Amino acid sequence: MLLSLIFFLLCLTALMTFWQPHGLFSAVITSLSGGLIILIASFSHHAWAQGLALIGWAVVTFMAVSGVLTLLLILITPQRVLRKRERLTWGLRLAIGGWLVLGGGWTWAVLTGHFSDTLWPWVTFIPVFSLYLGILYVASLVGYGRASLHRFRNADTLVILGAGLVNGNQVGRILGARLDTALALAKHQSSPVTLLVTGGQGPDETVSEAAAMAAYLQAHGFPAERIVQETAATNTLTNLFNSQRLWVKLPQQGGQVVLITSSYHLFRAQILAHHLGIRCPGVPAPTRWSYLPLAWAREFLAILMLHPRLHRGVLVTLVVINGLWLLI
Repeated sequence: MLLSLIFFLLCLTALMTFWQPHGLFSAVITSLSGGLIILIASFSHHAWAQGLALIGWAVVTFMAVSGVLTLLLILITPQRVLRKRERLTWGLRLAIGGWLVLGGGWTWAVLTGHFSDTLWPWVTFIPVFSLYLGILYVASLVGYGRASLHRFRNADTLVILGAGLVNGNQVGRILGARLDTALALAKHQSSPVTLLVTGGQGPDETVSEAAAMAAYLQAHGFPAERIVQETAATNTLTNLFNSQRLWVKLPQQGGQVVLITSSYHLFRAQILAHHLGIRCPGVPAPTRWSYLPLAWAREFLAILMLHPRLHRGVLVTLVVINGLWLLI
């Protein structure tokens, strides 16, 4: 029975991965299946199952610690996590702080037996919604891992997503890593490759990101005639939308198109591409380990903002169910 359940969950995960390899929903199913496998193994008396459960709980602990650290980064250093011109208001900080205090108090009340006949049952929606956000966080990590591990080797057109420029006109480390990844991949192709660089000019930039990227590629020996510039995009969604309008004009509509962006950013880029009806693989550019926590905190916030109405709907539903459960 135990083996059958685990085998079923593994088959479900494999099916979802094949059906939607880069989707958030698929990553959620994978995360829930993994959690169920860990729970099932934890209640088994078999030695192999206990070993599996031990490994699983170690992974869960790592992800939980990662989630707490990500939240602390957002609260303590929002100016480093958020993008330019974005702000984490004091009202939002107080709301998150209150959320943490009430969630901690609810947990303390349950563990110490001070839960019944108090006001704590009225805030049960807080830990439940926190669990919901936790599942989304784990699913985002699963998606990040899938995107980072995949290596696509054949391409006719490489679409390099832009990033902010340093000092208004210089390619920084993050963008440089994306361009270097594209150059390395282009060198290994058997036929000439077109590099499509995408990114507009921000208010604090003296040139467009695409122009700076093209200059970088030419300085590293890539022919100018095989570089296509998209200079109007302001975010990842318009990067993809505008770039598609350009690559379809290339011979054979661009052939095999491959996205190149930073490892932490590739999962969200492919989600957005899927929403636009774009089906193309991606190649992750390396990210410095020291910068990855800040980058991932920003990226997870962006992933949450892909479906704000859904999250608000889940929260309101939980509040209503919590109230009805206590009143009826």
